[in-house]
Amino acid sequence: MSMPRQSFVKCPCCSEQFMPSQVLWIASHHELKDDHLIDEQGDKTEQKRFLPERFTWDCRAIDELGEVCKRNFACPYCHMEIPEDYIRREPMFVSIVGTRGSGKTFFLTALHHRLQQNRFQEDYGLDWSFDAALYAKQNKILAENVGRLFRPHAPQHTVASLGATLQGDLEKTVTDPVRGRYSVALPFTYILRKGEERQALCFYDHAGGSFVGDNIDEARHVFTHHILNSDILFFLYDPTQNENCLMDYAAREGRQIYRDGQLDVDELVGMESGIVHSDRKIEESSHHVFGAVANFIKQYSDPKNELIKKDQYTKYICIVVTKCDAWQKCLSEKTQLHLQEQPHPNIISDVSSDVEHWLKKHDPAFTTAVQNFAKHYTYIPVSATGRQPKRNNDGTDGYGYDIGISPLNPCWVDVPFLCAMNQQ
Repeated sequence: MSMPRQSFVKCPCCSEQFMPSQVLWIASHHELKDDHLIDEQGDKTEQKRFLPERFTWDCRAIDELGEVCKRNFACPYCHMEIPEDYIRREPMFVSIVGTRGSGKTFFLTALHHRLQQNRFQEDYGLDWSFDAALYAKQNKILAENVGRLFRPHAPQHTVASLGATLQGDLEKTVTDPVRGRYSVALPFTYILRKGEERQALCFYDHAGGSFVGDNIDEARHVFTHHILNSDILFFLYDPTQNENCLMDYAAREGRQIYRDGQLDVDELVGMESGIVHSDRKIEESSHHVFGAVANFIKQYSDPKNELIKKDQYTKYICIVVTKCDAWQKCLSEKTQLHLQEQPHPNIISDVSSDVEHWLKKHDPAFTTAVQNFAKHYTYIPVSATGRQPKRNNDGTDGYGYDIGISPLNPCWVDVPFLCAMNQQ
């Protein structure tokens, strides 16, 4: 699992490569603030970055005012902070893409909650690090969402909902006197331990709309470009956004279906379900977005990296099929039982085949696109909450979860990541 010590470092924020000897230290003295690249507002909140000339006996840098620095490092190009583990070993980069409303924010929140519980250590002997201030800062959005959605002692009828993660929350502007102003990515970061081995991880949340229509002209945007460096690609597919899938599970459930595709458990209308159709554009459909991502990777990937070989993607793709609590009754009884069990490779393989078979009947354009592009892929059903949302009663649009009635119970939300780890 652990990567060998690397001869160069790739910045997880700007993707520039540099030698480990070029890495900058972050000054500790309280007067050494206002870094000229990333403190563009002049509020003097960012400590200065520097290439040290003096060190202590235990190899800690001494800043220009004589303060001994903590082991905090930064990229020499964009000056963004880099975890020490990212310098020692090449990290694993994971890109997450999905259509608008496919559930990326909920999926990431539920996964972060699972990691905080540290159930991976109990079940798989994997230990996660949340101690460093850098990780707490970069994962702040997810931690706040976990606090909203997984409150252990919420008053009855406390309704919680999450807004979409905005692109601005995942970027920072850097002002370079030579290169000008440009944006860098702010990924979610983790450290994984198994015994004495350590693995650094980077999660990038990509908006599917960044790859379609006129947005493709922004292909050189640094955040979008990170998908070309990824070892793992998660594509979130939401069956509730596909009319054929929707008609299949609606007939089984006999419930009213609203615009965002979710079922409302309070409004049963018999076996002939009323359906409110959405006005989703074809450019927003899953197979169109997936095709746009595939074309982007083919067009902009470096041939030397062999990301594309014989016209197929050589890295692993996990199709994360979201909101399975709504549609899992469309799968075989055997698969429905598997979703209640501890996953192991044989179970995962059987479930993947069943889900792919179901989607192939209702959205063959998507499954064909995946098959033609990806050499290694798996279909994993997940539910970030384990139950249906309800219409908000506070006068606002959208849906929420009554977290005061019973705890949310995510289903298989960690399995996509475990599958990805087994591919390394």
